[in-house]
Amino acid sequence: MGRGVRIVTQLGHGTLGRREALAVGATSLVGGIAGCSWQSSFPNADVVAGPDGQLVFEPEDLTVSVGETVTWGFPTSGHNVCCRSDDSDKVRLPDDAEPFASYDPGESPQGTVVPLGETYEHTFEVPGEYVYVCIPHVGQGMVGTVLVT
Repeated sequence: MGRGVRIVTQLGHGTLGRREALAVGATSLVGGIAGCSWQSSFPNADVVAGPDGQLVFEPEDLTVSVGETVTWGFPTSGHNVCCRSDDSDKVRLPDDAEPFASYDPGESPQGTVVPLGETYEHTFEVPGEYVYVCIPHVGQGMVGTVLVT
């Protein structure tokens, strides 16, 4: 047998060598990490922007009542929320609704993103369908919809 450390772990009636013990440990670690997701970081978010590094809003479609506030969570960086037709031709909102975005009107929609770990909220006062986007990723299809009833 070569030089080195031999790790032996008792499991039931058998023993595991170093490689087997490391394989069990790695499998446990990966399983534990896989269980950690944006859901545990943003339990109160209605919509998550870029979960697990994907260029999506999760869920893509949401239905709320008039007067409800929607909270977007940002577990990854580089995203924003835009429902201003002046900033994107993909945006749609009811005629009487005020446009909204996670950045101020004077800021650049392309360069202004919500910091990692932060949230953005908007209260919907007018019924109808709101199609919103992430400006940096609208070209990749990062679009969501809120239906207000």
